[in-house]
Amino acid sequence: MRLIFLALSVLLLVTSHAIAVQPTSQIRVVFPYIPLMAESKDHGVFIDMYTEIARRSDTDVVIDILPVRRAVQDFISGKYDALGAYPSLSDIPVSLASVPFYRRENLIFYSTDRFGRGRVEKLEDLDGTRVGLSAYHYPDYILDRQELSIERVPGDTFLLRMIASNRLDAAIIERFSGNHVLKLLGLEDSISVTDDPVTSENVLILFKADLAGIRNRKSFNKTIYEMLCDGTLAKLFGRASLLPDQMIIEREIPASAILKDCDPKAIFADR
Repeated sequence: MRLIFLALSVLLLVTSHAIAVQPTSQIRVVFPYIPLMAESKDHGVFIDMYTEIARRSDTDVVIDILPVRRAVQDFISGKYDALGAYPSLSDIPVSLASVPFYRRENLIFYSTDRFGRGRVEKLEDLDGTRVGLSAYHYPDYILDRQELSIERVPGDTFLLRMIASNRLDAAIIERFSGNHVLKLLGLEDSISVTDDPVTSENVLILFKADLAGIRNRKSFNKTIYEMLCDGTLAKLFGRASLLPDQMIIEREIPASAILKDCDPKAIFADR
């Protein structure tokens, strides 16, 4: 009888411990390859952001980096729990969208010899010229402009090299990654860049439209908001214009989670 009692006691102890210590949840995230932002599973500005989200939310985030079209298709087909970054002005597949975490600013990178430095400011200045776009999604404002001779290429590096070799007159590329690749290629003298974006849009996370997706969206939204408020996103992105709109995020989270001391741009105050 004592042996049975002892066995039951051990079983209850092990069971209660297993219930008390829940395993960390896992989420599989796929990213399109983005220079500087998402270059590998452990390198990139967005990857650093996800590492911090994982730490704060006690989530095991497993990241894969794929070519743009394959990343989107594999998410749509259900191979992944989330698509790591998706622009808000593009057609969004069936999914649960997070609050915005980044502002994508598309700039015009153009041939200095073709136009002259500082002579291009807006999309209309490119009418009648050869304009390159990468495989990433772009707003209809750009895609629908009939006056442009648009050519699609795999990535930002191809675009800049084609401008330098006179196979394109200009290209439209995201600010952060475009300037990063421009410096890596050493083409600052032959390629100029506009100061103001031709388009600006939010970047979101897309989650599977299921129960797990609902939980993941709620957890990530809360963590993104906290990282915005405490200046973490500002430190990661280094530019105030790239931060998401605080009011948009606060409309998507519970009133009880709103922070009174939220100050996303505090680190820029003394600059």
